[in-house]
Amino acid sequence: TLCVGLLTAMPAFSAVNVDAFVRRDRFNEIKLSPNGEYIAATVPMEDPTALAIIRRSDNKVTADFRLEKNTHVHEFWWGNPERVLISMTRTYGDIDTPFRDGNLFAINADGSDPDLLVGQSVRGEGAKTRIQPKKVEQVTAYLADGLREDEKNVIISVSPFGYDTYSRADEMDVYTGRRVTVARAPVRNARFVTDNNGVVRFAFGFGVDNVRKLYYRAGPDASWELIGDEAGSGLAEVPLGFSEDDKTAYLL
Repeated sequence: TLCVGLLTAMPAFSAVNVDAFVRRDRFNEIKLSPNGEYIAATVPMEDPTALAIIRRSDNKVTADFRLEKNTHVHEFWWGNPERVLISMTRTYGDIDTPFRDGNLFAINADGSDPDLLVGQSVRGEGAKTRIQPKKVEQVTAYLADGLREDEKNVIISVSPFGYDTYSRADEMDVYTGRRVTVARAPVRNARFVTDNNGVVRFAFGFGVDNVRKLYYRAGPDASWELIGDEAGSGLAEVPLGFSEDDKTAYLL
């Protein structure tokens, strides 16, 4: 009798609806444009992962960027208030994990002027054209600094294909893809960190020994100085950025 009484006193529980937990997200990553007028977001689909740009004033989709089957928008950055840079990955055959293909695209917020700026898929203008607006080379690229005060250029990191290579930092026009090298890494597999003026000041990476090294330079024309070596200190130091006056650097 006691057991029956306890059971009847317990509240009734309804079955858990798991649909909300297993349903595919509408968006993966969302970024607001610098002027707040647009939202860019990655949209997972059955095969490709697309990038949608939405105008906030009326929630209208103004741009829809997607490539062929087995391609996915991996990362994206606002280069300025009207143009987005896009890094892609691909899946090959039965391999489920996407691999970065090195290509860096751009598109305007209104959907106009989509273009491939850097990467292995860049094609030249032909042998009869001496002026090549884009470099044709087997490289992978990603954004290092969006240069907030510069509406036309950004700093990208460019690495040749292969393991254990030296990277360089290029200033790139986000509309034409024209590039000028502004720094070369003193260590393999490097990443760059800039100051508030867009000057590359740190490079950190590692060689085949997998020992992290951190280099610093005082300005654009200064030589690199080794300031952190995991082999001697036992510490792997990663630069995070600078104070507003560029007099203090922060490391992790």
